[in-house]
Amino acid sequence: MIRKFTLLILLFIGFQSVVKAQTEDSVFISLPFGTDTTCPGDQLTFTAIHTNPTMTVVYQWYHNNVFTGVTLDTFYTTAPVDGDSVYARIFFTNSLGFPDSAQSNTIIVHRSSAIPPRVLASLIIGSNPDCPGHPLTFEAYPINGGPGPIYQWLINGVPQIGSDSLTFTRIFSANDTVSVRMISNSPCRTFDTAYSDGIRVIHDSLTAGITISVTDNPICLGNADTFTAVVTNAGLGWTISWYVDTTFIPGAVGPVYITDSLYNDAHVYAILHAPDPCVINDTTISNVIIMSVLPLTTPMITVTMIQGSNPGCLDSTVTFRATVSGFGTGATSNWYINGVPVATDTNVFRSTFADGDLLTFRMRVTDGNCYSADSITTPDILMERDSTPVAPLVSLIGNLLVANTAGTYIWYFNGSVIPGASGQTFHPNSLGFYQAIRTDGDCPSAPSNTIYISLLDINDVSSSDIKVYPNPTSGMVNIDLAGSTGGVKMDVYSILGQGILHHEITGAHHEADLSHLPAGNYFIVLRDGAGNAATFKVQLAK
Repeated sequence: MIRKFTLLILLFIGFQSVVKAQTEDSVFISLPFGTDTTCPGDQLTFTAIHTNPTMTVVYQWYHNNVFTGVTLDTFYTTAPVDGDSVYARIFFTNSLGFPDSAQSNTIIVHRSSAIPPRVLASLIIGSNPDCPGHPLTFEAYPINGGPGPIYQWLINGVPQIGSDSLTFTRIFSANDTVSVRMISNSPCRTFDTAYSDGIRVIHDSLTAGITISVTDNPICLGNADTFTAVVTNAGLGWTISWYVDTTFIPGAVGPVYITDSLYNDAHVYAILHAPDPCVINDTTISNVIIMSVLPLTTPMITVTMIQGSNPGCLDSTVTFRATVSGFGTGATSNWYINGVPVATDTNVFRSTFADGDLLTFRMRVTDGNCYSADSITTPDILMERDSTPVAPLVSLIGNLLVANTAGTYIWYFNGSVIPGASGQTFHPNSLGFYQAIRTDGDCPSAPSNTIYISLLDINDVSSSDIKVYPNPTSGMVNIDLAGSTGGVKMDVYSILGQGILHHEITGAHHEADLSHLPAGNYFIVLRDGAGNAATFKVQLAK
């Protein structure tokens, strides 16, 4: 039962859709006025009007149900006789997307061998009543006038010499009666001559009027606005002058005044000048429009970096905040990197950046109020980023912790910063874990390896009693042990803590030859027999 009911609903919907399509997509045909009854053999003009002009249709005209071969929207024919029928069909794709067709109304042709001729007269240029001195134009409209009717215009029943065309123009006197006589040459006319009804010309004085209107009120300061004047009964030759607060606006003399210079409480009006003698009031002032001009709010944006640094590191995040004012309610915003939107409707943006990225922030007003600019885009912020340096390698050389590259460092003991420790080397004085980070570039390095110091019972040899020179050296290093008689061990280490040379110093003076080593920094560690040690950094320059 439910399935049957559903099917009925679908059928009903489909039927309604078809009815709607047929209603929207239809055609109507008509004959010109006065040709509903014509002489046999006269040409008839049928016109089809499609009710949905946005659609593409194909026309087919039928005479007595036989397709004529005509596929235009107008059908010209002399063939029908009295009682014949004419209709049109259109073929199209309906609003449901299916091929469809529609048939017009049917017109029965009326032919007669005896039709009385008629002629109508109508005013086509000018107005009636009107003031004296204004020309009026009348036109004749023939019915069954034949292929070449003859016209004669009359004033007060008197034929006017030379006025024998379809139209008649003249300046008339008050109470003149205008009519037209037509002589028909239609083959089926019942008589030759027909007269129109007379039209009486009425003269009257005019009272000119002017009314002005404005496109927008209120408006925003600086916006253009359009004032339009409507003039009535002003006769001929009238002009308009525009005023703002009694000040004449040069050049504004037509019915339209456009300006972007209005201010708040400005009084705008127009004066109509009507020199036509039949106008009673030659000067008329319009209504006054008091303008409400709203001041402009200037939106402002300030973007600041609230976390991170620039220049900075590639893998470090940076946070920016946009501080905005003057954007009203409902404003929309976007963050852009290199012109591509990356965040919407938030004033805080946090991200990592590539070197050379351009960051911008844009806001748009949406509430329709008055602003000096509809949108504001901040200047580009150039992001300067650098890669994070490789973590340094820390070695224990003698009694010194040594980083493998020269630079500025932060040293850590058990995870806490050691105040004042910023060199490439550090002398540990407590048991625990030591680590370093290089900080002299734009980006701090990753943390070094961790070295655990578990023994600190090696005493320092007094460095004031030992001289190591020259430093820098090109190869030979002199070591003077002051008053020592020898028994000192000398070890030379690379910056990575690799042992390179090992000698026993037996006297108070020793020469260490480093000339076979590559240029760079080396450490000389001296240990005496009591276990005391001293470490010296030497630069080998070649």
